[in-house]
Amino acid sequence: MELRPTTDGDLPAMHRVFTDAIGSVFQPRGYEPPAPSVAVLAGLQGHIMRTGRSFVAEEDGVVIGYGSSWTRGDDWFLASLFVAPSAHGRGIGPALLDAVWVPAVRRRTMTDAIQPISNVLYGRRGLIPSTPVLTFTGRPQLDPAPGEPAAVDLGAVDEAAYGFQRTVDHAHWSSFARRTEWGDAYSYSVNGFIGPVAGLTPAAAARALAGELVGATGPVRVLVPGTSRALVEVALAARLQLAPVPGLLLLSEDAPAPTALAVSSYALY
Repeated sequence: MELRPTTDGDLPAMHRVFTDAIGSVFQPRGYEPPAPSVAVLAGLQGHIMRTGRSFVAEEDGVVIGYGSSWTRGDDWFLASLFVAPSAHGRGIGPALLDAVWVPAVRRRTMTDAIQPISNVLYGRRGLIPSTPVLTFTGRPQLDPAPGEPAAVDLGAVDEAAYGFQRTVDHAHWSSFARRTEWGDAYSYSVNGFIGPVAGLTPAAAARALAGELVGATGPVRVLVPGTSRALVEVALAARLQLAPVPGLLLLSEDAPAPTALAVSSYALY
């Protein structure tokens, strides 16, 4: 088994590893696993590969695992770590984690709550489950929200909602999603998926989410950390439903839980 940096040519094989690995967790428990297309996963992992670190585990020319992370300032995020089920129990996960682990002041990752092994592995590295990440879905029913779109200082919102800058990520999100600026918040949406949504305050982020929900013309999906209470309340008021498998946001000791944020994805926060 060899660890090496990821190349663009690895992206289809990484999709295969992801679908096999996530299916082995969801399907035995009776849940439908996430099923992003090759293009969606390749676009996301390609962005992380270009702006962070990404390694694959390869055996006899076949990719059997991969891990990736990104760093923005002093903040590190574990974006992905998946190993083919046939290769479990051989230390490949910890080796990939070592490969993408870099010095940082604050650390975060997101996982599925039903992951039986990963959450323990990360917890032993100081990444402790700190709040659920709730997936809300459905056709929103919400009265018109106060406020109209207005220009916003993206950097100021990033510092308030995340604690670090997302400049390179705004370029990525803007390449495929529509951004709406709300004066004190911003939101992205594409094909019914809403996120990220971030605000200078929890109330500002909640108004931005309400604006997206009021403007929706069909079913939506949005990922909200439980600590972003104001946004959870908006999703519930819109009569959205909770998906059966929550996520978990794992944080290092110095990383604060978000309060004014609906996240982009498990891999990009």
